[in-house]
Amino acid sequence: MILCEGCPDNPACHNCLTELRSGGSAQKVLPPRTVRIINLSTSEVCQAQLVTVSRTAIGLFSHEKPLHGRLEVELAGDFRIIGSGLHGIDGVPYYVIDIEKVLRRNEVLERLLLEEFHNWHMSGELDPSELLVDLKKRDDERGRLIKQELQKLSILRQIGTIFLYLFDEGKLRPLGTARAERDIEQEMHRLITDGRSSTDSYREQLVSRDGRKLFEMYASPLPDQTCGIALIDVTEAIAEERRRQRREWEIYRDILSVVTHNKLLLLNDEELFFLLRNGHKSFAMDLRAPKHLSELRRACKRALEPLGLSDKRILQFLVAVNEAASNTLKHGDGGMITVYVSSEQRMCRAVIHDQGQGIMLEELPRATLLQGYSTRNSLGAGFHVMLQYCDRVYLGSSLAGTKLILECVAPSP
Repeated sequence: MILCEGCPDNPACHNCLTELRSGGSAQKVLPPRTVRIINLSTSEVCQAQLVTVSRTAIGLFSHEKPLHGRLEVELAGDFRIIGSGLHGIDGVPYYVIDIEKVLRRNEVLERLLLEEFHNWHMSGELDPSELLVDLKKRDDERGRLIKQELQKLSILRQIGTIFLYLFDEGKLRPLGTARAERDIEQEMHRLITDGRSSTDSYREQLVSRDGRKLFEMYASPLPDQTCGIALIDVTEAIAEERRRQRREWEIYRDILSVVTHNKLLLLNDEELFFLLRNGHKSFAMDLRAPKHLSELRRACKRALEPLGLSDKRILQFLVAVNEAASNTLKHGDGGMITVYVSSEQRMCRAVIHDQGQGIMLEELPRATLLQGYSTRNSLGAGFHVMLQYCDRVYLGSSLAGTKLILECVAPSP
């Protein structure tokens, strides 16, 4: 792309307007206006020609110096723009400045403070409190504004990677130099297009194509029919939360195991799967009503009889299974009961799987050890009976429901 010979005075030329990527809101400045530019990282000063303006960006000709990095553009005695500079057209000294903020004279910070803001934000080596030591000597309102900006920067630095976009006239445009991968931007474009009829802000989750990154997208429709978007990479935050939950789960598992003398064990789904591979399925029932309980007891008794258990031992195990099955009806919509038998190990395991919301981790000690305790969501009452009448109880609980395994082992002949 090249500039036409008469730009920027030729009204027919739209190349410089197109590079602003601001849709129909961009306009030319005729005649061009001379503005003062300050590079906030180097403090270098130069002059440039303001040739185009839009709501989110401005376009400048600069023959003196390239306009890259974070810049301050002094438009007039009253207004200044803070933004980031990008090369707009190859082979031409035309630069697009993405607008971060517009300041009036009484809102503009002193030059030293602006530089300190920039250095602290980029390096993270300065503590905000170090910049605010002498604020009492300054104007109170100005001090409040400075502290507010520092807090915003501190929050953004802790979030991690954040991308800002503007959706205008069907196009997604990044605000600044940072942008997400192409597949994420394509999915964002689809979601924004589908949600354009919404007048309220909304939130979506996006997953990268390789499944390794997770993003939170926040979209806010704006009054001028555009849409502002913030895309936050929450991959590491989610991973850390899972690590925290795993550590917490292991603590509860160890405590319950010690308190019950290794009789109540928490297992994850993978451990439950390998546990049930020892033995063959004797029967399975879909328990949906109290009338099914008697049928369950009869089927379970038939499965236990070949193990050579005493009548008392069989009765005790049936009471435990009946208690667990009853809980699925009381605290859920029923569930699936599956019984596995291993003749070699002289063992029977009854698996009760309900579709409730699971037992919250912090509720487990009370739900499993406190007599009479009950939760509304899932299994929770009668654990004292199960622990008393079973040789071992295994428990797995998640949002997919609760899996309870009652184990009965026949004594050696």
